[in-house]
Parts: sequence; C-alpha cells; structure tokens
Amino acid sequence: MHTLDATALRRRYFLITLLTWLPLGMGAAGLVLLVTERGFDLATVGVLFLVQGLVVSGLELPTGGLADVIGRRGVLIASAVVGLVAMLWTAVATGWWELVLVAVLRGVSRALSSGPAEAWYVDSVHALSPDADIRRGLGLGNTATSIGLAVGTLAGGFIPLAVPLPDDGLVIPLSIPMFIGAALFALLLLVVGFGMPEPARTGARPRLGEVLRGVPATVTGGIRLGLRDRGLLRLLSLAVFAGMALNAVELLTPGRMETLAGSAEAGASVYGVVAMIGFAASGLGSSLSHTLTRLVGGRVRLAAVIGVLVSVLGLVVLFGTGAWSGTVGIVGACAGYAVMYVGIGLRMPVTSELIHRRVASGERATVVSIQSLLLQGGGSLATLGLPVLAAVWSVPGAWLVSGALLAVSALLYRRTRADRAAEDPARLSPAGMTTGA
Repeated sequence: MHTLDATALRRRYFLITLLTWLPLGMGAAGLVLLVTERGFDLATVGVLFLVQGLVVSGLELPTGGLADVIGRRGVLIASAVVGLVAMLWTAVATGWWELVLVAVLRGVSRALSSGPAEAWYVDSVHALSPDADIRRGLGLGNTATSIGLAVGTLAGGFIPLAVPLPDDGLVIPLSIPMFIGAALFALLLLVVGFGMPEPARTGARPRLGEVLRGVPATVTGGIRLGLRDRGLLRLLSLAVFAGMALNAVELLTPGRMETLAGSAEAGASVYGVVAMIGFAASGLGSSLSHTLTRLVGGRVRLAAVIGVLVSVLGLVVLFGTGAWSGTVGIVGACAGYAVMYVGIGLRMPVTSELIHRRVASGERATVVSIQSLLLQGGGSLATLGLPVLAAVWSVPGAWLVSGALLAVSALLYRRTRADRAAEDPARLSPAGMTTGA
C-alpha cells in the first residue's frame, strides 16, 4: 500500500472533514424553519433536537469503539449512507412521527461520524513519526469544519429564495437544501471509500461476533481511562459547557432572525449569512490557533483559555443585541457570532492536542467519541432549559447565561504536576501504547 506523507494526510483529512460538514451546513439554515413551516412550534423543534442528542449520546461510545476495533473507513461509510437517507427524508417529512424518526437517523449518522476521521489522521501521522506535529492538521480539520458549515449554511439559506415552489406542498423551497445535502453525502461516500487508506491489519480479519464482543471491551477501556486520568476527565468535561454554548446559538438564533427579518424564507437567508460569518470566523480562529500558542510562549493551556474568554465575549455581545431590531439587530448578531466562533476556533485545536497527548492509538476514537458525547450531553441540557429560559426571560438572556457557564469552564484548564508528565509526547511508543504513567 502506498504510504501518504504528512502533507497528503493533511489534505485528505481536510477533504473528508469538509465533506462531512458541508451537507450538515446545507441543512442547518433551514432545518428549524422547515419544521416550523410544517406547522410545529419551537418547543417541538427543541424536542427533536433532544431526540437527536439522546441518540448521539447513546451511540457515541459504541460507534467510537467499533471504529477502534474494525477501522475508521467502514464506520464513516455507514455514517454517509445514513446521513443521505436522513437528508432525503427530512426534505419531505410532514408528520410528527416522521420528524422523530428523521431525528433518530440524523443522530445515528452524527454518532458514526464522530471520531473516526480525526483518529485516522492522528494515527496515520504517528505511524510516520510518533512525535510528529499534529496541531497543524487538527487546526486544518477545524478549518474544514468551519468552511463546510459556512458555505453550506450560506447556500442553504439563499437557495430557498431562488426556488419557485409553493409554500404548502410536500416539497417546499426549504426542502431543496436537504436534497442537495443528500447528494453531498453521496460524494462523501465515494471519497471515503476510495481516498481514505487504512494500514493493513496484522493477523486474521475479525469476524462479526468478535467485533461485537470487542466493542464493549474497547468502550469500557475508554471509560476507565477517563475515570483514571483526572486531567483527561477535566479536558473532556469542557465539551459539556461548549455544547451548551453552541446549542444556545444554534437553537435560538433562527427564530430570532425570522423575527428581525419578517418571514421564514428571509429569516433562513439572514441566518445563513450570520451563521456563515460565524463559521468562517471559527476557521479563522483555527488558523490562528498555532500562532496564538507561539505568542504565549508555547503555553497550550493559556491559549485555550484565551479562546474560551473570546467566546464568552461573543455571547455577551449577543446579549447586548436584545434591545435592537431590524438591520441593527442583525448586524449586532453577526458581530457576536463572529467573536464567539473565533474563540471556538482558537481553543479547539489546542484542546484536541492536549487530549491526544494523553491517549494511546487503540483508545483514540473512543476518547474522541466520549468528548463528542459530552458535547451532545451539554447540548441536550441546553435544549431542555434554554427555550424555557427564553420564554420566561428572553432569547438574549439565555445567551448571557450560556456565556457565564462557558466562562466558568475555563477553570478546567488548570494544569497540575501530573498533567506535565501525562502530556509528554515521549510517553507514547511508536506502536501507540503507553509506556509510562
């Protein structure tokens, strides 16, 4: 098998990550408004988000363990297939039961896609050199995520305005981005199938029964690692607070934009622009993360804390837009979005680097799935509480509370003496097994 060099691995990882998130961005701008156009209220949307979050939470560890046992490519192929079906069904779903089943499928696809690509990249780079720099590649992956979401959300927001369809049929203007998202999942399926080579496995190929028996053992090992390594547990727990903050903007902003813009289609377009600016800002933050770390003398944790505080500032700006209306309110939301997502981009690559320093190859996809599970868990908590808080107080008030909780999470980056030893790259052997405590 031809061995890819570090540059080629970064490019492949960028492309796979881009195609993973581009279809999700395509559906993000209109998903909430599509459901409300079908006659359902925001509380129902919140329940659907919760269903998806619970499915992801329930499957994160088993699918991450499955990737560690049988390989990353097969799991990502399954994710693309399920995502394709979910997108097609979302476009035409009108009944409550259909929307619930679609939410389940979206959750399955998301859980399957969590961890394998990142774990494949890190393991492939470490196979070239155990102490190779992975920060640039991880930052590039975060940039690809931001570009995919930004371009997809912008296109998904404006496409409904250009489609001459009635607003009351089975297929309405807000359905079209979902069909395009399905086509993008088909493209991802081809890229992963033919462009994501995995190292040949030594020994006999495991049978299905062996695979199923191996998944719980891998998952249990990942959980034990998190419980045994308190420093790793603190780093993973950061995802709970990040999930709350992200859901605060993703759940509440579309409705706010519809109010400011005056209609569902116009609100989707405005939200597409606002979200595009935010995701582009996240990509900018990711690209600057390595530079920020150098500017603070290589202190990775300090760079991450700076990123968290920048995100908090963005949520405070969003809170401040509560008294504004019309164009001024939209511009203010764009500014708050941009600042918040710059902070997310700044902290994600360095946080991922800190986590990967503490994890061996055989546990990597599982630990990334634990992180994503906690992100979904935080999002589910926000889905339950934020609509209520927004109704009792206001949407901007819910953003302020999310910012306060995110600020508290910065304390979890505190470094101990044990952390210094655990995050030493020399602790991992070329085979990916830990050689020290």
